[in-house]
Amino acid sequence: MLRKVLAKVEEGRFARGLAGLQAGWQFEVKHRVFVKRGVEVAGYVKYNGKQYGVQIEPGSCFCSCEDAMSRKTLCKHIAFVAMAELAFYAAERSAHRQPQEVRPTS
Repeated sequence: MLRKVLAKVEEGRFARGLAGLQAGWQFEVKHRVFVKRGVEVAGYVKYNGKQYGVQIEPGSCFCSCEDAMSRKTLCKHIAFVAMAELAFYAAERSAHRQPQEVRPTS
């Protein structure tokens, strides 16, 4: 599912999301739940004193940035989160662990 999201991201935004991954942007996970068609993940992308809320779930994506809100497009933050989550799953598989769900705290 995350790969399908990345396939829909415009090339320039994909490149900026990848640059963010390389620059060490942080993704603070608030919610990660495995569902039948993939994963629902939500949290905050943080870098350079900025913070954007991002949510990816089967069939929809949301980011609180101006690009996503006004242009209704998949932004670099959504691309970054999809890449960061794929890297997380790859690291967990390499360590022979099951990725853990994170339930929202009330």
